[in-house]
Amino acid sequence: MMAESDRGNPIQLTAVVLLLVGGGWYFLHHYRIDGLDEVSVSSKRVNESSEQYISYTDVPSFVESTDSNGPAPQSTPDPSTSVADFSVAEQTKLGSFAATTPAANIGGLKIASWALDGFGPTKLANPSARQNVARVVRQFDVIALQQIASIERDLIPRLVEAINQGDGRYDFVVGPPTGPVDRPEQLAFIFDTARVVVDRRQTYTLDDPDNQMTFDPLVAWFRAAQGRPGQAWTFSFVNLRIDLARAPNEVALLPKVIQAIRGDGRREDDLVIAGLLQADDAYLLPTLTSKSVKATVRNRPTDIFGRYQTSNLLFDTNSTTEYMGRGGVFDYLGTFNLNLAEAETVTSHLPVYGEFSANEGATY
Repeated sequence: MMAESDRGNPIQLTAVVLLLVGGGWYFLHHYRIDGLDEVSVSSKRVNESSEQYISYTDVPSFVESTDSNGPAPQSTPDPSTSVADFSVAEQTKLGSFAATTPAANIGGLKIASWALDGFGPTKLANPSARQNVARVVRQFDVIALQQIASIERDLIPRLVEAINQGDGRYDFVVGPPTGPVDRPEQLAFIFDTARVVVDRRQTYTLDDPDNQMTFDPLVAWFRAAQGRPGQAWTFSFVNLRIDLARAPNEVALLPKVIQAIRGDGRREDDLVIAGLLQADDAYLLPTLTSKSVKATVRNRPTDIFGRYQTSNLLFDTNSTTEYMGRGGVFDYLGTFNLNLAEAETVTSHLPVYGEFSANEGATY
């Protein structure tokens, strides 16, 4: 006969049953079993729900804060958008986004563009060049950068770190390497998160399967960081890099490029076109055919030697009324008391800019 101590009492049996039931519930709740022939167990994702599949057309909101340890949420713009073989292609791996607190009233926004003339690891390692780039970028709320001669994904993050000097105020959007295989470049935006916010889900490069443009344009959607979204100015910022050797042909394509971006499904009427356009305003404006298109730089060179005008900001005054009438070329040599040799360690190009109201629909 079995001894009394070997039988186990009812309390112990109940505890064992509860442990088995609880363990089974925890397993089913936190893990899933994949396949039949080859069974595998994997942890369920915390955010695994239908919400992650909601598109921008369902939820029209800007991303003002994301986890810097992971990629920002993205959605694919309308893939049917195409004009003369240009179409919208989703941008991926856009870098980190710092958390921001929208300001109550920030006034005008200074929007700029700057060609960095082969900015790469060597220039970044030069203390003087790095300091001068940082000082110039801090003058603006958002700046489009061209001629980043590096395929290293950490170049712009390291530059932004130098710009921030530890306060984390500036952030970036960087495009993938584009251009000829033997000389790829990157396009980027650097912006003050206290002044503007970006919707990373609506950032993309313009797909050009026939390589009509040497460098694929980079497009980002920004909003002034103030008040309610309905009152803050929103705009598409288009970063262009025209190849000098193909400038006449590529400049002639700009109307089709603009039309493709306007048809990307976001219904954004405010477009700011910026970049190294390799043509002056006297040539650009007639090419764009619309008499309502305005350039912030008129009849003035944009290089440090005072010879040529190759960079500009363009916008249509019929749809973009927020321009405050202030813009042009930023003479950073005079501002920071630099000589030509010191400026050349950075770039031979001067930044160009325009100032726009932070309030949607403002007129001047």
